[in-house]
Amino acid sequence: MKLYIMRHGQAQITAPSDSERELTIQGQTETDIMAKWLGRTAQSFDISFVSPYRRALQTFNLVSQEFEMPVHHYCLNELTPESNPSSCADALLAYCAEHKANNAIVVSHLPLVGLLVNDLCRADFVPAFTTSSIACLEIDLNVWQGNLLWHKTVDDVLMGA
Repeated sequence: MKLYIMRHGQAQITAPSDSERELTIQGQTETDIMAKWLGRTAQSFDISFVSPYRRALQTFNLVSQEFEMPVHHYCLNELTPESNPSSCADALLAYCAEHKANNAIVVSHLPLVGLLVNDLCRADFVPAFTTSSIACLEIDLNVWQGNLLWHKTVDDVLMGA
């Protein structure tokens, strides 16, 4: 199974609460760039997961314009910034296994996105997730472990890397 993990786009610095921070114009533009690139790169998604925070929901909405909405879509409190990566990974993979997913997308936050990659790949590295960047992992649902296939930033996409 392929698991795409995306950090939300650039967000406002201030808001009444962290969960209410919205994407900036730059965040919307960069997310749109990544969404269009992903639309040319990935197949459709069987299942999607998004944090309930506004900036993640806005990011997901932009990405979902490039794909048919998955039948199975979950907005999970386990995807908030300070969530436990191991518990989050267990929840995500349980949903993926239950629905026999082939392609899944997650939209979440730092530090969780990097820690999820580290946890799922059982590695000693955490990719530097800039805003709107995406990592693709190949996950073996039999052992709940994966390998990092690639990690792309907005700059990588703009430079054709």
